[in-house]
Parts: sequence; C-alpha cells; structure tokens
Amino acid sequence: MISSTASGSHLGVSHPSGPPQIHHPRQERKQVVPIQKTPVSFSSLKQHSDAPTLTKSLPLTTVVEQKEQPAEPPTKLGWQFLLNGQAQAAMSAYQKALRQNPQSANAYLGLGISLKSLGKVVLAKKALLKAVTIDPRLPSALVHLGYLYAEGHSGKRDLKTAHRLFQEASHLGDPFATIALLDMQSRSKL
Repeated sequence: MISSTASGSHLGVSHPSGPPQIHHPRQERKQVVPIQKTPVSFSSLKQHSDAPTLTKSLPLTTVVEQKEQPAEPPTKLGWQFLLNGQAQAAMSAYQKALRQNPQSANAYLGLGISLKSLGKVVLAKKALLKAVTIDPRLPSALVHLGYLYAEGHSGKRDLKTAHRLFQEASHLGDPFATIALLDMQSRSKL
C-alpha cells in the first residue's frame, strides 16, 4: 500500500531524520555534521618528524552555519488547503495573509472562495468584492463573484451582473469565464 503522511513518508518510505522542523525564516541554526575519522596509529605518526603529537582525541563533530529556508507564504498555504478540501484551514491562512498585507487581492479572493465553501456566502461576497476593489483586473475574482450572482447565493439571482462579470474576466483572458458565459447561454435557451 502506498501512503503519505505529514511526517514526510512517501511511497511507504519514511525519512530517517524524522519529520521536518519548522523554524522562523530569519533564524539561523547550527547543524552538527559528523566528521569521518580514519584510524591513526601512533607508530605511523612517529615515522614523520613533522607530525604533531596526539595528546587529546580528535573532535568527532564540527559546527556548520546553515540558513533556514523561508516559510511558505500564508496565501500559498491557503491555496494548498483549498485544493485539499480544507476550507477552514484555508480561511485561517488567508486571514493571516491579510493581517500581513491588508491590500492583497489574492488573499481576499482565497478568503472568499473558502468562505463560500463553508457556506458563509454573505461574507464570501464581501471578500470577493474587496478583491475586485483592490484589483479590478483579477479575473478569477470576477469569475467567482459572477458565480455568486448567477447562482443567487446571496439573495435573488442577478444574471445581468453575472454576465457582465464573466464578460470582463473573459476579456482579461480567463478561460473559465468563457465557459461560464457559454453555460449561461445554454441555460437561457432551456
């Protein structure tokens, strides 16, 4: 059986060092690295007149400075949570991202999507409207907002506004907006 866990095992093989450690991105940590020690005999040292005299044992380890990799940005973590169906964790990640950068249209977009997934449609609409206010050319925010209007999640369906939002996103190159427009046209013929 193939398995994957948070501790880092993939394809049934676990990491010999255990789960990865999370550190602050600005911290530096010291890593102990073992030194390969070859056996040295005293008789071989005595043969060389310039060889040092061994009075203490050689060190078994040495310290190496190593900088940590920066932590994942909260917005990227939010997308990972959303893709894994973890809307609550995604919402928390986007809220953290907005505390760090209150003008992040992408964080508002992700927050809106996760709120909609959690059934909090009124809050989702507010988040998506904020994303579009910050960046009117963010096509995915226009598409998700359009779906809220088309499906009537926040009250009465508003197909005219949905159509306008899908059209704007389509002009910006979003392929899903074009699909949404075609879907709206086919439903209107029914």
